[in-house]
Amino acid sequence: MKHKKMIGIVCGIICVVVVIASLVIQIVLKQEDKKLKEESKKYETLVTETKSGRKIETEYTHIEENKFYFKVPKSFHSLDYETITKKYQGKVPSVVFSNEETTINLAISLTEDAMKDNQIEAYIKSMETVLKQTSEMIGTEVYQVDGHSVGEMKLVSQAEDTKIYNHMIVFSYQDRLVIMAFNCTEELTDEWKSVGDFIMESLFFKE
Repeated sequence: MKHKKMIGIVCGIICVVVVIASLVIQIVLKQEDKKLKEESKKYETLVTETKSGRKIETEYTHIEENKFYFKVPKSFHSLDYETITKKYQGKVPSVVFSNEETTINLAISLTEDAMKDNQIEAYIKSMETVLKQTSEMIGTEVYQVDGHSVGEMKLVSQAEDTKIYNHMIVFSYQDRLVIMAFNCTEELTDEWKSVGDFIMESLFFKE
């Protein structure tokens, strides 16, 4: 009799555990579904706004045969190599998209520097150490996008006659370092930095 009672108790406990597990799974699935819907909406949204409410239409693009994609304002144009070399010193970016006045830029550098995915966090920390000596650091972060580590850095640097707001992300692609940098002059920062956030958050990988 005691044995049967014990079996009944055990069965009851198992039933409770199964019910709880089922509820947990449902909650997790709902959270994942919500997350997927949010991600989908993020990728589908191609229009953003500046602080004053000016609508900025964007489109997805990628560089050459690389399978990572990001949004670029339709009103931006790609600079020719001669203009890029005049505008940037040292290692110049591979591609630069800019507004007509070239005061707002999105630069992509497809470097030959070896970089593994697990080295991104250390790389962004070393960049912060170097740049904070000459620039005003706003913040750094490392997060994941489609299984890739992405290092993010925001800072204000000094140019010859003005200050420049920089929003950079770095990641490893085919074991090479890729740098994307949105920047604009100080007087345009408040108006345009949310657009920079929108562009950087649009990154995704298709492999």
